[in-house]
Amino acid sequence: MDRIDCMRTFVATVNANGFAAAARMLGVPRSKVSKQIQALESSLGVQLLLRTTRSLHLTEAGSDYYDACRELLASLEEAEQRARSGLAETQGVLRINAPMSFGLCRLGPLIPKFYQLHPKVELQLVFSDQQVDPVKGGFDVTIRIASLADSSFVARHLAPAPRVLVASPCYLQANGIPKVPRDLATHQCLNYGYLQGGVSLQLSNGRETQNVLVTGPLHANNGDLLAQAAEAGMGIALLPTFIVEKALEEGRLVAVMCDWQAPPISINAVYPGAQRVPLKTRVFLDFLVQELRG
Repeated sequence: MDRIDCMRTFVATVNANGFAAAARMLGVPRSKVSKQIQALESSLGVQLLLRTTRSLHLTEAGSDYYDACRELLASLEEAEQRARSGLAETQGVLRINAPMSFGLCRLGPLIPKFYQLHPKVELQLVFSDQQVDPVKGGFDVTIRIASLADSSFVARHLAPAPRVLVASPCYLQANGIPKVPRDLATHQCLNYGYLQGGVSLQLSNGRETQNVLVTGPLHANNGDLLAQAAEAGMGIALLPTFIVEKALEEGRLVAVMCDWQAPPISINAVYPGAQRVPLKTRVFLDFLVQELRG
C-alpha cells in the first residue's frame, strides 16, 4: 500500500463528500478509491469514515487524521516544489471561496496581478453568498466579511470593512434626511439577509449607542442588489463602502448619518487549522493583506 497515495485519496474523499466524486476528481475508478480507504483503515485499525447512502461523515479519529493528512500533504507538496525548482517557487491549485460582491468588486481585479507574480498557481474561484463549509467544499481559503465566531478554523484578518448608510438623492428629497438612529424607524430600509419583519440596527456616535428597529420593502443576501435598489429610490441601506464607493463618487447614492457607525466588521480569510500552512496559501494571503490595506 502506498500510504501517501492513500492519504491523498482520503483527503479528496472527505473534500468531495463521496467516493464517486473523489474518483472523478482524481481521475481513477471508484473501486480504487474504496479499496484505498479500506486499506488505510485496516492499517490504522480504526474507522475513519461513517458511510451512509447519501453522504460520508468523519469519525472522531477520522477528523483528527484528516487534519494531520492535510498538514503532511501540504508540507510534502512544498518540499517537492523546493526540490524541483531549487527555490521556494509557488505553484499548485488554490481553491478560493468568496462572497459574490467582494469577489467581483475587490478580488476579481486582483487576480491578474497575482497571476503575474505567481504564474504557476492555478486559481479556482467560487463566488457565493451562502456560508459554505471550507472542508466540505475543498477550499484552501474562504473569505468572510463579518465578525467571526470561534471555530476550528484559523482566521486571518485581511482588512477592515467599513459600512455606511446610503440612499438615493430622490429618496431623500421625497422622504427627508434622517439625523439620528430613531429617525430610521420612519424610513424604508433595505436589509441584508433573509429575516422577515423588523431588523434591529445598532449605531454609535462614539458617545452613545442606540438600537433601532427598522423595516422595509426588501431583504436580500447580496449587497450589489441592495445597492441597486437604493439607487432606484427604494430606501436606505447599510452597506460596505467597497460596494457603494463608486456610486457615492458619482452622486447616484448619498451617505447619511455619517456620525453614526454600525459595529465594525472585517474582511477575513478562513482556512483549516494546521501547524504548517501551504506555501501557496501563505503567499496568497500575504498578497491580499498588502493589496487590501494598501
